[in-house]
Amino acid sequence: MVDKQRPSVLADKSISWIAAAASTRRVFRGLTSAAKRRRGLYHKGTGAEKIRPSLRAHNRTK
Repeated sequence: MVDKQRPSVLADKSISWIAAAASTRRVFRGLTSAAKRRRGLYHKGTGAEKIRPSLRAHNRTK
């Protein structure tokens, strides 16, 4: 866990992005690595068009 209010965190360039306004509520917008992996956004090339925007949208079953 990172405290976004700490001056040391705000000064550190490698983790200061956490405190930025654009990073607020990333979890709820599906921007985490786990969410992207779940939605298949890391797959590129042939076959990837079948999983976007979702499996449900392409009338596929499990």
